[in-house]
Amino acid sequence: MLGHLIERVSNQPLDKFLRQYILDPLGMNDTWFYLPDRKKNRLVALHSEDSTGHLFVMKKTKTETGIDNIDPDYPKANGKMFAGGAGLVSTAYDYAIFMQMILNGGTYNGKRILSANSVRMMSANQIGDLAVGDNKFGLGFAIYTDKAFARTGVTAGSLDWGGAFSSSYWIDPEKKIVAQFFLNQFPNSHADIHDKFKIQVYAALNE
Repeated sequence: MLGHLIERVSNQPLDKFLRQYILDPLGMNDTWFYLPDRKKNRLVALHSEDSTGHLFVMKKTKTETGIDNIDPDYPKANGKMFAGGAGLVSTAYDYAIFMQMILNGGTYNGKRILSANSVRMMSANQIGDLAVGDNKFGLGFAIYTDKAFARTGVTAGSLDWGGAFSSSYWIDPEKKIVAQFFLNQFPNSHADIHDKFKIQVYAALNE
């Protein structure tokens, strides 16, 4: 719904709006809803695992999770569906740039992408007494709490989320950290590896 609202207000398709106001100013040249022909050969294969834990390249099929018609090659299509809540594909480098912009309070390389107040609102608890696991939720990010810190060591107030294909990231404003961990696997029976990675990162810090 938000993506459609942006289209109505800006009078342009969502992909064009994002390209003009976010992706190009940040230099996120490998982030697209649907990949240009020159980039399609760079799409990483999505892996899955069978009941014994062996990995295989996933095709468009019904998985053991019961989810139908996951097409891992959809970014290669000539699609026109630009969803406001999902669908962009990117690289670790591009997304690190986006996270750094959030960590900087809305700026990157001297360019302001978001107002400082917008970033503060995105980083503030927007769900009151409700919870997402041990966390709260802002506008687009889970927000680490003291309870979540006790489990992983990630500083309370850090921003966190991930993708369906076993990607995860977090932004720690206090420690000035942006970090991400990508596997490109679905499903993933070893999903606890993300928390283990966070624990190792903070264990390696010297105050």
